[in-house]
Amino acid sequence: MADTPATDLATQPRPAKPLHLAGARNVRDLGGIPFTAEDGRTGVTRSGVFLRGDALGGLRARGIESLDRYGLRRVIDVRSNFELRHWPDPYAPGGRAARPGVAYIHIPMLDQLNSSGLRGQIPRRMSDVYLQLLDNDAESFRLVMEALDGPGCALFHCRAGKDRTGVIAMLLLGLAGVDDAQIVADYAATGEYMSFSMHAQRVFVAVVLRRRVPRSLFVAQPAEMERTLSHLHKRYGTARAYLQDYAGCKPALLDRLAARLRGNHEGSAAAR
Repeated sequence: MADTPATDLATQPRPAKPLHLAGARNVRDLGGIPFTAEDGRTGVTRSGVFLRGDALGGLRARGIESLDRYGLRRVIDVRSNFELRHWPDPYAPGGRAARPGVAYIHIPMLDQLNSSGLRGQIPRRMSDVYLQLLDNDAESFRLVMEALDGPGCALFHCRAGKDRTGVIAMLLLGLAGVDDAQIVADYAATGEYMSFSMHAQRVFVAVVLRRRVPRSLFVAQPAEMERTLSHLHKRYGTARAYLQDYAGCKPALLDRLAARLRGNHEGSAAAR
């Protein structure tokens, strides 16, 4: 077999591995991913700016200290009120990780699974949920983008770090100029890091709640994100067009987010 050219290796999908945090399995940096900007400039996304993650309730003191050292300044929790009641976030006011200099912002988004304790109507496939979020919950995406704007590192998370978090990551990476293959790989990586947790959740639903739920809802199938990206492009064009024209994000806000993730000078000055 012929060697792979170095230029191809540079653009092969390679999502970041999770940070070594005691008590969280799927907190990953969006840095290190190749992008191509609108003007043709290429590079890799900057580390230490945006983190995507799963629920933080199990974080131990060592994990919280690691995030402090990482430069964490904002936690955006997109889980539902139901989830917060059962699994509080340690960074919420009064939580054991709450501290000056780290803002906690709650922007509830629904995924038809965790957000209702798996007691509501079960979706046929997860991309149905992703499309519904894009089409019907644009305001929440605008609020998330506004919450991500600012100095230091921001962490956004849901329960498993796959569905609601995955769509937010899709929009952020697309805004920076990351191609679809890289976005799909970043989404699918959750299947590797959260396989045990998602399998255990499926067993709980079947045994305790006595509900039959498609296995596909508890994995991170690339086809689900591919279908979501196809819908985004066909209906809205690009991630920027969606965020600006449909969700109502101000152009200057999107410029700042893209610049920080790309590591441009105007974004890097406030990054850490």
